[in-house]
Amino acid sequence: MKRDTRQDILNTAQTLFREKGYNAVSVGEIAAALGISKGNLTYYFKRKEAIVEALLECANPTFPQDPPQTLAQLDACLRDMEQARENNAFYFRSHTQLGQLSEKIRAKQREVYRRHSQLLCQGLANLAAQGLFRREAFPGEYVRVVDTVFLTAVYWLPFCEIKGEVSSFRTQAWSTLHPLLTEAGRQAVAPIVPSLGAGGTPADP
Repeated sequence: MKRDTRQDILNTAQTLFREKGYNAVSVGEIAAALGISKGNLTYYFKRKEAIVEALLECANPTFPQDPPQTLAQLDACLRDMEQARENNAFYFRSHTQLGQLSEKIRAKQREVYRRHSQLLCQGLANLAAQGLFRREAFPGEYVRVVDTVFLTAVYWLPFCEIKGEVSSFRTQAWSTLHPLLTEAGRQAVAPIVPSLGAGGTPADP
């Protein structure tokens, strides 16, 4: 069976990035792990960040493609964001750096933000129509809240390292959303999110 060197490079690089972090892995180390020369590797990828570009291009989207219609679906969106952070920790630890190194990566980051933001904002509006979230107190409030959730998701892992303890992004996200919940919403979300206390009040960690 003919070897797919390009795919082998991607698979090996992703494994090494996950194990050691993006900055701790060199192109030479990836080549050595594959048993090929550095020159052979750079035939396929001229720069290390080009490997990340390719990994992002071939990644299968897992985030829901439709705005959430229920609190459970909104929670599923937050679970997906949390899982993405865990599966691609190396990427999020170097999120800002990678966006500065590569315009392709920066464009992908903007695309992901726009898509996620639109879906989540529409989801909040859908849930407000059902009486589970309150209406916006001022124009653009949902966008501001969703921006906070997205910002937290992107930088949650390095923040936990600064904080010195690992805690749940999902719980943090629900704590951010909590002030928007109506009383009916707080009662409805409590069985969906065990980390929230009685009546939907964020519990102490």
